This record gives sequence, structure tokens and C-alpha cells, in this order.
Amino acid sequence: MLIGVVTAGCNGFVKPDLSGPVNDSYFAVFSGFPMPFMYMASAVQWNEEYAVTTAHTPFIPNVAYRCSTHCDLVFIKHKASGHYPSWRAPRVGERITAVGLSPYLVTTTGQGKVYQTPFRNTEEHSGDLYAIHDAPLVKGMSGGPVIGSDGNIVGINAGFYSTTLNDVITQSGLKGAERVSIFIPYSIIRREWLMLQAQLDGPRGSKYAAK
Repeated sequence: MLIGVVTAGCNGFVKPDLSGPVNDSYFAVFSGFPMPFMYMASAVQWNEEYAVTTAHTPFIPNVAYRCSTHCDLVFIKHKASGHYPSWRAPRVGERITAVGLSPYLVTTTGQGKVYQTPFRNTEEHSGDLYAIHDAPLVKGMSGGPVIGSDGNIVGINAGFYSTTLNDVITQSGLKGAERVSIFIPYSIIRREWLMLQAQLDGPRGSKYAAK
């Protein structure tokens, strides 16, 4: 297990995706009052009425639910524009694409693969184990999708490990990694959705189908 701190900024070079407009399943979110538009992150549509993003971005509006363990995850109220994506668990060794918005509001992408070693963020004390890929990330990509080899989303980007790679290459499962980028896997997102769903449904039965 890799233990440490998740940081923002950048840990490599990403490529702008100029092939078309931002996919309607992920989008930029900005801080609101009292510091409107001072902070930016990415978010991914979860279903027809809710999206997910990282909790560490300050003052995100329309937050409907915060992670029960204080992990780096929130659900926000956001109507789907068009379709919303399919999700599944990541597979160790699969190729992924990390996607998000840069501070210049350009969609950026990076290629990498999923590694076996789980990651625990010592700053949040949630006890949750995040996942690791080695695609590059830049500021603004937090909350953006990690897209699996089949086009399904396997998690959302959270940040990267604060120590140089040379200090962690001896960690089990990280040999060959170009960098250590952290993402919140589908299993945690789904767990928290089921808890939010229970609050929404109350005694009246299921309002949303479980994903």
C-alpha cells in the first residue's frame, strides 16, 4: 500500500483535445460564493440528475451530498445534457485515458495504465483506498473521468502523489510506472451513491435504479 498526500498542480505533460466540444458527460465546475470563479475542477455526470467531482475544490455550488467517510468526493445537482456515461470497476494493467479541463478551459487528456498498489491519503483520514494510474494530470483535471479501455468510466481523477517517483518505485505493483496519479475508483463512488440514494428514496421505494 502507498501512503501519502495527494497534491494538485501538474505531474507531466497532457495533450489538448481539439477534436470537438467538451463531451456532455463531463464538464467544468467553478467555485461559488464567497470566491466565485476563483477555483475550477472537472465533474462527471453520474445519472440524469447528479454528477460527481472532488471535494477538495473549495466552494463548489449545488453540493447535494458529501462522502460519508470524508473521502475526496461529492455529488452535485446537475441535469444531464444529452447522455450520461456507463461506469465499471477498473482492471489492473488496463490502459486508461485521464480527461479533464485545463485552467484555460481546454479539454486535456493523458494516457496511462492502472496499477495494483492502493493509495491511502493521510491528510483526510477517511480510511478509503484510492486507485493509481500513471497518466499525467494538470490542475483543473481533478474530478474528471478516468476512461477505461472500453470507453466506460472507471473513476475520477483526484491528484498525484507528492513525492518524486524515484522514492516510490520500490513499492509493490508500481514498477514501470511513469508517475503516480491518484483516482477515486468506481467502487467508492457507487458506495456513496447508494447511501445518497437511500436518503433520496426514504420509505417510498427506489427512485433511481442502482448502477
